[in-house]
Amino acid sequence: MSKEAPEPLRGHAAWKAAKQAVSDKNEAAYARGRQERAARNVRATDQRRAAERSADANTPKQPGGS
Repeated sequence: MSKEAPEPLRGHAAWKAAKQAVSDKNEAAYARGRQERAARNVRATDQRRAAERSADANTPKQPGGS
């Protein structure tokens, strides 16, 4: 009782399998891109807020104001 390897797909079935493989890889790439972009946006926002806090700390105060 030896198991034979399944025959490779041919014709339309092979084309559909290849198309699905490309689609799966594209979806994975899009997902990675979304994660990387989100992380980059968080870092940029943090840096911008830190720069704004620094600039606000260095802004001179009005004399006689609250």
